[in-house]
Amino acid sequence: MDTGVEADGWATRWVEPLADLAAGTTTALVPDVIVTALALGLTHRYVGRTVATDVHGVPVRATVRSVQVRRRRAHLQSRVELAAVDWGGRRVDEVTVVAHGVRVVPGLRTRLSAHRLDVHGTSGVGTVLDWLNTLGHAWVLALDRDGSIRATHRRRRLTALVDVTVTDGVARIELGDARCYGVPVPGRLLPPRDVALPPLPGGAGSVCAAREGHLVRFAMQVPAVSYAFDPLGA
Repeated sequence: MDTGVEADGWATRWVEPLADLAAGTTTALVPDVIVTALALGLTHRYVGRTVATDVHGVPVRATVRSVQVRRRRAHLQSRVELAAVDWGGRRVDEVTVVAHGVRVVPGLRTRLSAHRLDVHGTSGVGTVLDWLNTLGHAWVLALDRDGSIRATHRRRRLTALVDVTVTDGVARIELGDARCYGVPVPGRLLPPRDVALPPLPGGAGSVCAAREGHLVRFAMQVPAVSYAFDPLGA
């Protein structure tokens, strides 16, 4: 993880206890005081700053709002709140990431791993529609002034209002007020459709999403991740 932040005295003080531990020390043997020092050090170094890293080879850039670390039996659990996220070119307003089964191998080059990430976030409806319009489907989606979503067929003179929810990676699309050349289309001709979403970056799965006003709230899971970082920023 590269933040471009210079090392300072505080960073030196909180990393020294980690460096003193053997490189093979397991998370279960790390004293609580070291866990606390790790959490405080990460908070001091990263909160309020923009960070960049890779998740399964996909570049991620975001501003860190908060960092929490707590023990969960033999592992740790961390919670990170991010803003202004760019995830492989996809813009997300706010994201909360909860990492489960976190293991720490401390040292000057600290190694972290987690067996699963639970990701929850919000994004503006307009941002989501812009992304959906790049997927090559037959409809162009746009946000009306009254907040409704209108779909216009790329080749035919068809328009319709759209409502979409996503459960376990499958989008349910419901059309209403459909018109062809301005003539209303009977609702029985437009049953709901289930469409599987294309693969998301980083192997994310179990995607769910629902609209709330001008926001889209979503949740997903990312499989095991691991990376190393230099707490001193060297």
